[in-house]
Amino acid sequence: MGKLSDLDLQIKELRSCGETIIEIANTLAGMFSSQAAEDAPPKEKPKALTLEEVRHRMTVIAQAGRSAEVKALITKYGARKLSDIDPSKFEGLLKEADALGKPEAGNDG
Repeated sequence: MGKLSDLDLQIKELRSCGETIIEIANTLAGMFSSQAAEDAPPKEKPKALTLEEVRHRMTVIAQAGRSAEVKALITKYGARKLSDIDPSKFEGLLKEADALGKPEAGNDG
């Protein structure tokens, strides 16, 4: 029975080593995952558009022959002038304004 006792002892030691390796792996994984999170650059919020930026782009579009459409968009957004528009709506306004300069599908000019 000496060989079985010796084998049993070796199996116990092997299991203990395995558990230790798992603990080390978990510790390292925790260290590197928190380190990776610290090393990652912080995500920046998209910069809010300013009235000046919107005014510039709207002016460029108006000067490209879309003045009436620009005025109609401002009215659509419930304002008589650009500065009356809620800044939270600037992004949507510019998307529509930028679309004015793009040719429509099936339209050659």
